[in-house]
Amino acid sequence: MGNSLSREIYKFTHQRTPLYGFLVMIALMLYSSIPSYKVNPFLITQGFGAIQWCTIIMVAVSADFISMEYRNNTMVTLLFRSNHQFTIYLAKLITLVVYGITLLLAGFICSLILMLFLGNNYSWSASFHGYPLIVALGYNFLGAFIYLMFTISLSLLLVILLKSNSIVIIIGLAVDFLGANFSGLLMNILPKQLWAWNPLNMINIIVQLSNQSTIKITHLSNFELLLGNGCYTLLFIILGLWAFKNYQK
Repeated sequence: MGNSLSREIYKFTHQRTPLYGFLVMIALMLYSSIPSYKVNPFLITQGFGAIQWCTIIMVAVSADFISMEYRNNTMVTLLFRSNHQFTIYLAKLITLVVYGITLLLAGFICSLILMLFLGNNYSWSASFHGYPLIVALGYNFLGAFIYLMFTISLSLLLVILLKSNSIVIIIGLAVDFLGANFSGLLMNILPKQLWAWNPLNMINIIVQLSNQSTIKITHLSNFELLLGNGCYTLLFIILGLWAFKNYQK
């Protein structure tokens, strides 16, 4: 496992995509915060857009990391040299999770810095839906981390099945930008008790932890959203491992 993880980290850190992802996130955060009169408590608690952009960046980075093996025809060689496909898959998953955490931490730190310079005199103790701004920011980044696990595991599964990073990125963008709205639309038609557990509803965890009024939209409690994200993540990991193990067939 140690050798597989070291090999995957080495390959990942020698790609340009992770660095581009970090730079794009910073650029988009700056774009969201300038001009400064647009800065408001909601933008601050969303990390100046970092929370949404981290999710989208992770879709692109995850898809490119795996599809690179298919483009370069190195996946078959990688599997042929190892009798433990699980360790290879797990090493790739851990590598992406570590990068995702790093990206979120960078976004959180940059949010604090932007708040100091562009916060329009907002205080960290100012209230946002009953929480101090700093607490609401922390809750939203926690929700982003939970949903990031969902995103990474789904992206890995899709790219293994489709072997095309462009298609996976398109699907990921559609889920991130339209998923919550589409889920809400269907919940107005289908039974809420059942449809509330659909995977498109899980993205709302990035806002609900700091805004309890969102429960009226998701029809799930914070615990239920945590449980739903965890179950879907585990399901996608299991399906991804199955697809990865059966690549040669």
